[in-house]
Amino acid sequence: MSSISGIKASADGDRVIPASRRPDGSVRKERKVREGYVPQEDVNRYTNAKVEATRVPAGYVAGLGVPSSAAAGANPGADSSLSKSARKNAKRRAKKSGGEDGEEKEEPLPPTPANPAAKSAPTPISTSQPTAPAPAADTEKRIKNLRKKLRQIQDLETKVAGGDPADLNAEQKEKLASKKGVQEEIAGLEKQLAKITL
Repeated sequence: MSSISGIKASADGDRVIPASRRPDGSVRKERKVREGYVPQEDVNRYTNAKVEATRVPAGYVAGLGVPSSAAAGANPGADSSLSKSARKNAKRRAKKSGGEDGEEKEEPLPPTPANPAAKSAPTPISTSQPTAPAPAADTEKRIKNLRKKLRQIQDLETKVAGGDPADLNAEQKEKLASKKGVQEEIAGLEKQLAKITL
């Protein structure tokens, strides 16, 4: 009988470490092992029930795929191979996608103040995307940006009035030329905003 440490049973029934050759070519003698001695590498590792319960099966690759029962649409809470948070997330996804049977969930409306005991008819939960920001907010933002541009144009005009217009680069000259268009756009947007807010 052989062990991890290399101890073997000899012909006369004793346990021995067989003779071996060293890297320099010399020979190690066969050594006898006393009865009952178990070398460190032959000692079985201690395990307990909790460690065994968390041990993954041989050949299991983490993250390689979804367990077959979860993929088939089975009850996500019943799969014991998933962690607690994974089961919780699977339940959330199932609920969000319309439940386990694929039907859309319905939620009843709250009772009206006139008749608090009465229950109103259930209505389906809206699954539409969130609405875009109000056009008034977009218009206000555009006006704010145009006013900033107008202030920059006015700063450039004061710079030109105090010095040489040749100091301006092409981009600054272009900005100065766009003053009238910016003012007209601000006026048009302010009229549009007044219509929206009324």
